[in-house]
Amino acid sequence: MPDGKNAGGSDKGQADSLEAQNVTAKIAYDEVLAEPNALKEERKILRKTIKDLTDQLKAANDILEGQARAKLYAEILPRSRYTIEDLNPKSLEELQQIKITLDQAKTASFKSVRFGSTDTDESEFTVGDLSKNAPWRKIREGR
Repeated sequence: MPDGKNAGGSDKGQADSLEAQNVTAKIAYDEVLAEPNALKEERKILRKTIKDLTDQLKAANDILEGQARAKLYAEILPRSRYTIEDLNPKSLEELQQIKITLDQAKTASFKSVRFGSTDTDESEFTVGDLSKNAPWRKIREGR
């Protein structure tokens, strides 16, 4: 037969056990409630890091684009009539296309009007040949 003291003692043991479980559950519950706040803070930190890295990447890309533009300007300007003001508003792809077009264009030869003709007769000049080899050249040509 159960004893009154014994039955009361087991109730007290169960109550202690339930209280320990409640404390454990409360701690777990508090941890669960605190976790979203910690995740929010971590998410803020990660968003700031991503923003900083994106800004750094944009700055690096701007530098690389500037270097590419400078190289294309150096190749385009001497070979064309473009000015810096003409080239500045153009995109990098347009500048590359201009360079490709200039690469494919026929360059002026030394016999062109721009560089003067080499097969002209010197006697047509109003000023005679004043070089130190002029007498020998005249003898060779029979003049």
